[in-house]
Amino acid sequence: MAIPKKGSRKIVVDTVEYRWTIRSKPTYSQGAFGNHMTAAVELAEKSGAVLSITFPWVRCDNWIGNPELPVTPKDIENCIRSALQDGWQPAKKGSAFKFVHEMKT
Repeated sequence: MAIPKKGSRKIVVDTVEYRWTIRSKPTYSQGAFGNHMTAAVELAEKSGAVLSITFPWVRCDNWIGNPELPVTPKDIENCIRSALQDGWQPAKKGSAFKFVHEMKT
């Protein structure tokens, strides 16, 4: 499934252009129960396998009131690099590649 161009942001990692997005509103489980934040990434000009990133924190706009960290372009860049090392092939058609962002301590 391709990422809609409207609302997505471009990012260049190692001379390759990608688009990434986070839902504009939380899903019910993200808002009400504080489920983890997610983002989606794909190549900017060619559709292929989408990278589905799960972050170990909740959305800033969750309904339970526990403010958390925002997702920054640097977070997305680091996840893209790590997912590529883990075997994500963004130009190859297929199901979404699941990736869990690890917090550096």
